[in-house]
Amino acid sequence: MHTVDDARLAMAEDKLGVVFDVEGMYPVQHEPHLIQTFYELGVRWMLIAYNRNNAAGGGCLEKDGGLTALGRTIIDEMERVGMVLCLSHTGARTASEALEYSQNPAIFSHSNPSGDTAHPRNVSDDLIRACARKGGVVGLSGIGTFLGDNNNVVERLLTQLRYVIDLIGPDHVGLGLDYVFDRNDLEQYVRLNPTLFPPGLDAAAGVGMIAPEAMGSIAEGLGRENLTEAQIRGILGENWLRIASRVWR
Repeated sequence: MHTVDDARLAMAEDKLGVVFDVEGMYPVQHEPHLIQTFYELGVRWMLIAYNRNNAAGGGCLEKDGGLTALGRTIIDEMERVGMVLCLSHTGARTASEALEYSQNPAIFSHSNPSGDTAHPRNVSDDLIRACARKGGVVGLSGIGTFLGDNNNVVERLLTQLRYVIDLIGPDHVGLGLDYVFDRNDLEQYVRLNPTLFPPGLDAAAGVGMIAPEAMGSIAEGLGRENLTEAQIRGILGENWLRIASRVWR
């Protein structure tokens, strides 16, 4: 899937549409011209950092020195080719400076509100508001560690959705469940890379996750809120499509 029209066609034909992301600017931090190549290969959004600092900016688990000159250069090139800027996993200072610098809407593709559940990976109300002011979307993950409850993940997600909707309005809220189908692969990756992950994911086998099959329950839960059908459709995906229509080339 390469274009917004491809996404609409996949929905109309009840097919799965796939795009890729790059979690952290490591692959392009020495060669920003590769952003064009990644875009042609189907990458449609890229994070600044994956928990740890890199040459572009700070991650959420380290002392954050802010967006660097190289980070600004990479953002410029992303905007030129049509790639969405994502701030999940990014340090608060870097995320704030990137939101101020960018010309296009930016997103938190899979982040949860620290105002509801305090966690190093969750983001502040101020950053959530700044993202919305830029025209962006905050997508909530379905990871129990970030929801604050490993057992009642769907209910907790609905609670956090209400929190963020009340904060910035439904037009800037989405879903980024971050579900992992192969738990064994996840456990091995966490075990081999312990410094990459925040507290609570060191025991990946016990982390609650919301599977795609729960989308019906999430939609039903949203239906019990004081939301219009159009607002619910936005949260379930059309808000992301709006960002794609604005940024993709």
